[in-house]
Amino acid sequence: MKSKALRTIAGAAAIISFIAGCSQQQAVQPVEGDSKPAPPVQSEQVEITVYSAPGDSEESWNENFGNAIRKKFPNYKIRFINPRGNDALKIQNQIVAGQNIDIYYESIGGFFSSVPEIGLQYDMSDLVKKYNLDVSRFEPTAIEAMKENAGGQIWGLPVYTNSMVLYYNKDIFDKFAVPYPTDGMTWDEVLTLARKLNKVDGGKQYFGLAVSPAHIIKMNPFSLPLVDRATGTATINRDERWKQLFQTVFVEPTSDSGYRDAIQTIGNKLPYTDNFVKDGTVAMFEMLSNLPTLIPEFANVNWDMVATPTFKDLPGVGTQSYPTYFAIPNFSKHKEEAFQIIQYLTSDEVQKDNAKKGVMSVLNGQQFKDLYGESRYQGKNYKAVFYDRFPSIMSKTPYDSIAEKAYTKSIVDLSLGKIDLNTLLRTAEEEANKGIESAKKK
Repeated sequence: MKSKALRTIAGAAAIISFIAGCSQQQAVQPVEGDSKPAPPVQSEQVEITVYSAPGDSEESWNENFGNAIRKKFPNYKIRFINPRGNDALKIQNQIVAGQNIDIYYESIGGFFSSVPEIGLQYDMSDLVKKYNLDVSRFEPTAIEAMKENAGGQIWGLPVYTNSMVLYYNKDIFDKFAVPYPTDGMTWDEVLTLARKLNKVDGGKQYFGLAVSPAHIIKMNPFSLPLVDRATGTATINRDERWKQLFQTVFVEPTSDSGYRDAIQTIGNKLPYTDNFVKDGTVAMFEMLSNLPTLIPEFANVNWDMVATPTFKDLPGVGTQSYPTYFAIPNFSKHKEEAFQIIQYLTSDEVQKDNAKKGVMSVLNGQQFKDLYGESRYQGKNYKAVFYDRFPSIMSKTPYDSIAEKAYTKSIVDLSLGKIDLNTLLRTAEEEANKGIESAKKK
């Protein structure tokens, strides 16, 4: 009922927007090299409201996007909404309050759940044609995933993306005289290194390897969907590759008794970002490739990176691409202007500039890879980000977030040996399916 009400509100807003959209027009300059002359748009100054579903800070937004937009479009006033920590700014509450939103952006992990649930979807295909945007310039899996999961429509365009890489702390490796990891290693080889680093020194427990559960599940190299689209049911207990993944990244790294004891001392949690960048207790950390751009404490760590480990049966295949899509809500009052902005953010100019900062480009071309990270941290193995090829992005459903919560719920108990893997797979399947059935009835 809630989602239906929101869609009704969004539809009414779209009608109001259409009626209000008749105004004086003037020609604007196209994005150089990326389109033909643009059709006319509104001449008066307009306020473009951008909504960050990930909850990015305004400082981060301005550094990567906001400042470039203001320079390119001085007649547009940009208002940025970060909902993190403020329930009144949650997207549902903003819509109910009548807030206009022109650009909504979210990573693929939640995009295809939240956009249809809230009723934001708007097909940008006509604008793509009108503004002559060449989608063949984009990394193929990001565009394919959009069309596959939006019924052939374009609900959003990818503006940046991520892969996963393996970060490592050189000081820990040096302390225990263990050779550094290298690009092209398999999970078996990395696990062998990790076991040599599960040590206690000076009363301090070191973790050989930590893996972000949510990301390795959503970006798994097997392209396993969380939910079967045809049946609307969980896949976790119906494909042996899920068992292979969980055994490799959650059971094997934590089998050491000292590792398990340390999990309990840090509050019954798996080691994560703070344990790598602040505590200095994690030797290797499998996480998103843009992490150094988000965490200032990386400057205090003697770190480097290598390509994500691969499975023997998938040589040369890394994790899935994890694009962030910029969408125009159907009730936006400034669709043309919003599209101009999004198109500009996908231009060579902006993509090159952000690549230098360590923001992974969504465009094809070696030039974007060569520039990656050059102005952030010097001397790092940035080629690791592009070492392996992307597999297809798994199919998405509106119920993925429900499944993901069920899949990750008992990983700590699994790592502690409190439950076995078969039990986790079975109970996760049952809980996910129960949650999905409940959601279908709403």
